[in-house]
Amino acid sequence: MTTERDLLDRALGTEEPPMNLDFDAIESTGARAVRRRRAMALTGTAAAVVLAAVGGFAAFGPGAAGPQQISAASDGKTTTAVPSNRTLAYCYRTADITSTAINQHIPVGINGSGEDGRGDVAASIVEICTGAWADDVYQWHTPGLPRVTPPLTACVLTRAAVDVEAGTVGVFPGDKQTCASMGLPVARL
Repeated sequence: MTTERDLLDRALGTEEPPMNLDFDAIESTGARAVRRRRAMALTGTAAAVVLAAVGGFAAFGPGAAGPQQISAASDGKTTTAVPSNRTLAYCYRTADITSTAINQHIPVGINGSGEDGRGDVAASIVEICTGAWADDVYQWHTPGLPRVTPPLTACVLTRAAVDVEAGTVGVFPGDKQTCASMGLPVARL
């Protein structure tokens, strides 16, 4: 009859495993792996910078077509445009695209099922900004006065707007004429 010890000896053998390890070889293998990872990270970073520069030049360089060339009619009549970037939008406290005041405009983005993992925030931005005004999320209401959500309008932002991405939607207190008075087209969402 075979005992458990016999089965174990047959499976593993009866010889003792070597007890000496080559720590120098182990350390040099680890050091090579670290150097390889660093080199790959630097190469990846350099490639990303080059791609971003090429993309920026293509989008905003000479001859680039896009929303930065869109503007409202000079006679004060409203024009419309479709935003070129639907994954980012802004809620504005006042109808002023040149103000650098704190919380003058708040960027909004949502996760979604798009190729880049982002969602179509432009389709929902008026509703999002309306909710932010109603709940006074950004403390835009005057303290002591009743919270009144102003009428809101969506405009396509151009390069004239401060600290925003051209081609995105900005939601302002006002109406369609508000967009024209700032030199912006009304957003076709």
